[in-house]
Amino acid sequence: MKHTARHIIHEIYSDVLFELAQDAGRVGPVLDDLEAVAKVFEAEPEFLTLLTVGQLKEEEKNAVLRRVFGGRINELTLDFLCVLARRNRLNYLFGIHDRYLTLMDQSQDIQHLEVTLAAAPDDRQIEKIKQDLKEAVGTEVKLSVQVDPDILGGIIIRKGDRVIDNSVRSLLDRAVKAVISRSKEKKQNRNHLNE
Repeated sequence: MKHTARHIIHEIYSDVLFELAQDAGRVGPVLDDLEAVAKVFEAEPEFLTLLTVGQLKEEEKNAVLRRVFGGRINELTLDFLCVLARRNRLNYLFGIHDRYLTLMDQSQDIQHLEVTLAAAPDDRQIEKIKQDLKEAVGTEVKLSVQVDPDILGGIIIRKGDRVIDNSVRSLLDRAVKAVISRSKEKKQNRNHLNE
C-alpha cells in the first residue's frame, strides 16, 4: 500500500512539474536542476533530513532552499522545491526525478529497454545492441544492461511486461521440452500400434 501511495505521489508531482516546464519551455533545464538537487541531497543526507524531519517551520525551509539553490537553478524548480518542502515531500524528489525523466523520454519518443546478457558487454557491444534495437523499434532507445551468467549466452530484451528471450538457457530449455514431447508422442504412437 505504501509503495502504491508513494508511486502516486511521484506521478502527481512529476506530471505537474513536467507540464509547467513544458509551458515555460524549460523541460531540459528543469531536469538538469532536479539532477543537481538530487546530487546535493545524496552527498549531504543530513541536509535532506533537516528539511524533512527537522523542526524547521515552513518559512525557514523556504529560506534555506532559496539560500542554497537560489541563482543556481531555475526559479520554476526552486518554487517546486519550496512546494515539496511545504508539504513535507522533499524525500520524494528522487522518485519525482525518475518519473520526470520518463515523461521527458516519452515526449521525445525514446523507448526504455532492459537487456540481459551473460557477460558484461564493452562499450562497442552496447552501442551495437543499441543501434540494432533502434532499427528494430524505429525510434531512439535507452538501455539498461543487466548481467546474468545463468542465461549462458544470447540476450533477453524486456520492455515493461513484454519479454523477448533469446538466451541460450531458454533455447536449451525449449529444445529439451521439444525432445521430451516428441519422445512421449513416439511412445504413445507405439503403444497405440501395439494395441
